[in-house]
Amino acid sequence: MEDFPSVPHPFFLSVAEGRLFCIYHEPVLPVRGNVLVVPAFNEEMNRCRSMVTIQAQELARHGIGTFVVDLLGTGESDGQYNDARWELWLDNVRQARKWLDNRPGGCAALLGIRLGVPLAFESIAGDMHAPAVIAWQPVIDGKQYLTQFMRMRIAGNMDRTDIPKETSNTLRATLSEGNSIEIAGYEIHPEMAVALDKVRLVSLAPLNGVSVAWFEKGNGEDLAILPASRQLLDTWKQAGTQVFEESFDGPAFWALHDRFTAPALIRKTANYVQSLVTKK
Repeated sequence: MEDFPSVPHPFFLSVAEGRLFCIYHEPVLPVRGNVLVVPAFNEEMNRCRSMVTIQAQELARHGIGTFVVDLLGTGESDGQYNDARWELWLDNVRQARKWLDNRPGGCAALLGIRLGVPLAFESIAGDMHAPAVIAWQPVIDGKQYLTQFMRMRIAGNMDRTDIPKETSNTLRATLSEGNSIEIAGYEIHPEMAVALDKVRLVSLAPLNGVSVAWFEKGNGEDLAILPASRQLLDTWKQAGTQVFEESFDGPAFWALHDRFTAPALIRKTANYVQSLVTKK
């Protein structure tokens, strides 16, 4: 049982726009609760897959299931990346949570990764019965994040002399004209770009009573979180949000081409989820 703590169940979940590819990691032990993974954006999603699988195995050792879903237009789900829209992804998350709530143990927490963090918070906006939210290395400002993504294309074309030089402003101008742009193999629709530019995590504080766990890669010898994160968390706390925050020491696995893991983050997340299901 220790070597195989869970049984993966792959299947397609039907939603209005098509089918979402899902894997439910069902614990061999009696199920005490479940976690829904809200994935990262573009290539970060793929780089995080091994961490998600390891986390699912660790949670299963404590009787906690993990539900992983490829959002519309990503992974093995129906549609192309250009079909993706923020509102559709919000509905995907809500439909996945609905499926999980009908399983033994229900949905104890949403595990948002990077851009999946604001997506998770927005999916529970105004929900009096929302589960806890676990934030892995959250994206705080969607416009800044999209600009950084655009720089991948700008850097890749830097040495080309057969095309005009591009900047984030010229790429946004292309989007504003109603045209998609392709970055690192991902075609971004103008509507998705507009939605990302509007993402401000500080404005997505959950209702009072919703527990939040914030895990961020620490900086410096004292493993301090970033000043922007500190400012956001202080704002939320002053508004009454319950926030459990911890930094972790480990590689930036979401940004690295080779497969890296952060055992400290796995352990801290498992401990937090265990505390949630014990309270139920």
